Amino acid sequence: MRFVPDRHTLLTGDVRALTLRLCAPSFFAMLATGGCTLLDALYVSRADASVSAAVSIGFPLLTIIQTVGFTLGMGAGSHVSRSLGQNEQESAQQVAVTALLFAVVLGFALLAPGLFLAAPLARLLGAQETATSAVYVRYVLLSAPLQCAGLTLSSLLRGQGKTPSNLLAYGLSSALGAVLGYVLIVRQGLGIHGAGISLLAREALATGVLAVCAVRDRKTLSLSPRSITLRPWVLTAIMRSGLPTLLRQGTMSLSGILLSHVSRSFGVLPGMGIAVRASALISSAVIGFGQGFQPVCGFNTGAGRMDRVLSAYRFCLRITVLALLAAGAAVFFAAEPLLGAFGARPEVAAFAVRALRAQSVVFFAQGAVIMMNTLTQSIGLTVRATLVAVSRQGLFLVPMLLLLPRLWGEWGLILSQSAADLLALGFSWLLTRPVTRIAR
Repeated sequence: MRFVPDRHTLLTGDVRALTLRLCAPSFFAMLATGGCTLLDALYVSRADASVSAAVSIGFPLLTIIQTVGFTLGMGAGSHVSRSLGQNEQESAQQVAVTALLFAVVLGFALLAPGLFLAAPLARLLGAQETATSAVYVRYVLLSAPLQCAGLTLSSLLRGQGKTPSNLLAYGLSSALGAVLGYVLIVRQGLGIHGAGISLLAREALATGVLAVCAVRDRKTLSLSPRSITLRPWVLTAIMRSGLPTLLRQGTMSLSGILLSHVSRSFGVLPGMGIAVRASALISSAVIGFGQGFQPVCGFNTGAGRMDRVLSAYRFCLRITVLALLAAGAAVFFAAEPLLGAFGARPEVAAFAVRALRAQSVVFFAQGAVIMMNTLTQSIGLTVRATLVAVSRQGLFLVPMLLLLPRLWGEWGLILSQSAADLLALGFSWLLTRPVTRIAR
């Protein structure tokens, strides 16, 4: 049954049941998206090494593009939630529509120059086979306007409590992407072109469905061009909550590029690419769970109900840690047969299994940091949220990648992310603990 709560329900309903009902659609939507990305990597792992490496090379570029959509979407979506919680409809409307305009414009800005610089961009990202990697880079850049607009729309709908729209959009697009990926890459043997076409098709479908949902459902906000405003306060409002996402995604891109270079130097880039995507699947699921918590947090923060915010946060944190302890154990024991079932080349699968098992042990730490980031970002604590956001991929992973592989070779590379996750957990807990005490 479709569940879209009104303002009264968000401010007075049972916070645990409400959070779970809002989390479920976003959780499954992000899980479907991450699963489709992982399937693409597994499909191309059957092809030659240059194709598999090209998809791994494109992952940091996808992260850069998603940075725009996530930044504008999270910034505007959080403002929308808090404004609606304060019953300030006009402010929410102006920020939402202006953020969507920025997303479309910046998406095309990323597309235009990149198409002419695909080869040097591929080299910058760590490619050895520039020709194959440049082809996939072009497909990724073609998807930029779609991804930027889609991610922003997704966050705006979620900020209003309309999480089922995300499940519909990303569920359908992921199903399409999985089928197309199998047909084009495995059955038709189109290799890198099959992966690129699959990417474009699923992003187009997701963005189209989200646009239809936003236009048809005007009970809360109407995406009318008349609400566009370029006043400075609008950008300030967006960046207040969007800055942590911008820096988190930016450091993720930086660490991803560094990881590609280090993995290539050891000759294990395809295997690491699969492990990164498998780990990203877990991250996506937790982010989706946190996205359902976001409107509850935003609305109640705007209404001054910090007791409800804290109750929802603790509930989500407990569920996240317990679920990821179980998921980590399952992945640890199932990694080898799972990767083998998809026909990955033995040398690729062997390294991917080791890297994935090292990550699975600390899945819980990764999830806890994401929930701490969601809390601080949703209630508008920009500085704390930014520090938590950049801790995992920026403050700790980059130094680990520069240090551990030099000390322990391949095992240093494998353990870098796990070490960074544990360090980020302790650092983020120190920053978030005072917030929960104040809210109490």
